[in-house]
Amino acid sequence: MSGAGSATAVVLVAAVGFTGVLGSGSRYSPAGTKPSSSSTVDLRSRPSQEEWTTARKQAQAMLNELVAVVPAGYTVVEDSLNPQALVPMGTVGRPTAVGDWLYLASFSIRQGKQTGLLLVEVQTGHSRLQGDGCELTLKIHPFPRGQCQLVTVGQAKVGVAQVHWTNEDPPRFAQWAGYRHPDGVVVKVAQLSSPDSYAHRFGVLPELKKLPFTVQQLAALAASDRFHVD
Repeated sequence: MSGAGSATAVVLVAAVGFTGVLGSGSRYSPAGTKPSSSSTVDLRSRPSQEEWTTARKQAQAMLNELVAVVPAGYTVVEDSLNPQALVPMGTVGRPTAVGDWLYLASFSIRQGKQTGLLLVEVQTGHSRLQGDGCELTLKIHPFPRGQCQLVTVGQAKVGVAQVHWTNEDPPRFAQWAGYRHPDGVVVKVAQLSSPDSYAHRFGVLPELKKLPFTVQQLAALAASDRFHVD
């Protein structure tokens, strides 16, 4: 990952609310949490404190990178800054030697009084998401199913999808790009016209009328080294 573009200091939020916004629907273990007493997870196989610390720093660096690319004319809502480092559930709750981690970074952005959301999700190690291009991008967010197009970024083909939540009034709009790096790291970069499904429904926040990135810019961010985690 390239150097951090912001010195903003935030506290890691260990929560799994991301999948309710635009996620893959998989289950993850938040950083710093422990399984319940009835869990069959072997605590000796879980990440060490040093590994968690490193993961938190990686999530923070990813958040800083996302803040750094916010276009002129948009402002970051400081109290919405949310970096997360999580472990995929289902194996033994521990990253492998190559690092099975999920990194999330998100925050609300404003243009005037209009408010939307930017987010990045990076999966390392043995991602359960298969395929490339639009196949990968549509699996990243399976419902409601979006429409996808392939965008060329250098030698890479990046799937960029978009969707409206037609069951909401006004309907939220989202675009997201998905890219699998040659080493298997999967990156998703997304932009939404609203930070959640309730704010606009009750007239609290007007949604963004114009998303900050073009389709080409969104694809370029997903395929760049900016959010690539070694």
